[in-house]
Amino acid sequence: MLWWMPALAGLAQTNFDYFYMEAEKCRLAGDYSSAAELYSHCLDINPQAPEALYNLSLIQFYLRQDSLGTSMLRRATELDPGNPWYLESLASIYMNRRDIGQAVPVLEKMAAIQTRRSDILSQLAQIYKSEGETQKAIDALQRIELLEGKSAQLSVEKFALYMDLEEREKAFQELQSLCDEFPHDMNYRVIMGRQYQQAGDMERAWDAYQAVKQKEPDNPNLQLALMDYYEEAGDTASYARMRDSLLFSPSTPSDLRVALMKIYIDRSRRDTSLVKPMREAFDAVLAMPQEDAQLLSLKAAYQMYMKEGDDAVAQTMQQILEVDAANQVAMSHLLQYYAAKNDIPAIEDLCRRGVNAFPEELAFHYYLGVSLYQQEKLQEAAEVFRQGLRTRDESASPDLVSDMFAILGDLYHQQGVEQEAQAFEAYDSALVYKDDNISCLNNYAYYLSLRGERLDQAEEMSYRTIKAEPNNITYLDTYAWILFMKKNYTEARIYIDKVVDPEEPEDSILANPRLQGNVIEHAGDIYSQLGDAEQALRLWQLAVRKKDDTCTPVIGKKIKKKHYINPEQ
Repeated sequence: MLWWMPALAGLAQTNFDYFYMEAEKCRLAGDYSSAAELYSHCLDINPQAPEALYNLSLIQFYLRQDSLGTSMLRRATELDPGNPWYLESLASIYMNRRDIGQAVPVLEKMAAIQTRRSDILSQLAQIYKSEGETQKAIDALQRIELLEGKSAQLSVEKFALYMDLEEREKAFQELQSLCDEFPHDMNYRVIMGRQYQQAGDMERAWDAYQAVKQKEPDNPNLQLALMDYYEEAGDTASYARMRDSLLFSPSTPSDLRVALMKIYIDRSRRDTSLVKPMREAFDAVLAMPQEDAQLLSLKAAYQMYMKEGDDAVAQTMQQILEVDAANQVAMSHLLQYYAAKNDIPAIEDLCRRGVNAFPEELAFHYYLGVSLYQQEKLQEAAEVFRQGLRTRDESASPDLVSDMFAILGDLYHQQGVEQEAQAFEAYDSALVYKDDNISCLNNYAYYLSLRGERLDQAEEMSYRTIKAEPNNITYLDTYAWILFMKKNYTEARIYIDKVVDPEEPEDSILANPRLQGNVIEHAGDIYSQLGDAEQALRLWQLAVRKKDDTCTPVIGKKIKKKHYINPEQ
């Protein structure tokens, strides 16, 4: 060997290390283009460097160059066959493509290297099972068992696989070994009895159940298994006797009683003769003291399935809250129920409890705030909305957050001129979360027009509302009023006539519940500025006759002087 060869090799390694570290810096900084160039340069220096191939392959996958990435990753595993990270990445690629044939050898190599990775063995067992390689699946499960010890899940899986191989003796030996491993846990013997029963060996199943009964007669799994046994054996009397004794026994755990009622309900759907006794049994168990709300929740679900009506379901939901005061499902259902009925006191009471129990749930803040608003408790309503909005996070519904900001803006506006800056800030926030919040756009535009500010912006916002809902009286009135404020009286009349038709009989106008006095007054104002004093006077007089306290304080002066008067003057 020439004397300078080792020096050149050392220099090449130094260069490789330098460019590799630079590539790593670029990759970690997210500059994948530069990283790819530097890794490629590393491979120019040393084409057999698995670390450069591996990292370059990951960039290729990121760039969706899957074929090239796979080729590089496979080459990296060939150069460094004992590297578990390379193997795991390659296995993941194959599994994502559902290329089982390529994935299995890689997983098997991983299992050979990382002998304590039960997750790899579990994955292999599932693949072997799906591919029909039953014995290999059993072997993989046995290796897991050596690592983790016996468990019901592993033994039952192995039992099923032995049964697939028609090795019945080995299958039941597997369950017997589970029982021997845990001699004091009778549930494993119940499992064995169930498997005998499913295999059609009713005699051995009975013997297994009786063995458990001698030691744990109240074992709930045994009792359910015996019920299944009686049903399969056609012994309906014994089945019903055991079911009822369990249902009505005060010592029966709530979970078991619920399971029994679910079975009873399911059977009554298939056999209508059981509907009446099932309902009687349901009433009887609900008359007993309730540990929790599970049975009542089951009753509510059954009532909804049977379409027994909103009132009946709501009554059950109320009973749930008596047992479980913070049951969110019942609260949410009742909230919808009370909202549909516009039962403001009930909404307020329910939402106060909801806000305390689930402060992060904005719906409770929203409906509580609305209920207070409708009761004219403006300051308290505003505080509820503020508190709710402080709890919002990224998971909050943008529509709900937008509505809350919009109503908060309305509340600020109604609390006086000094709050109007905050009102407009709230409207802006509402439109950030939902830029097409029509109600917010309307109110924002209207309040701007009342102040005579930003009228072009108000017109643009208001126009969007009538495009969305061209027959909405409130939105048409707002748009007409903004045009009025901009002294565009002729166009304002076009839109206000869609709201208050001047040809419509007076009795019809007065009888229209959607027309408020202030809207009719607006129509009169527009006609007055157009020079039609007679029509304006008629409309103002109709507005007063509405008697809904929505007209401006100066309407009397308008009628007396027979011309428009700006209320701000």
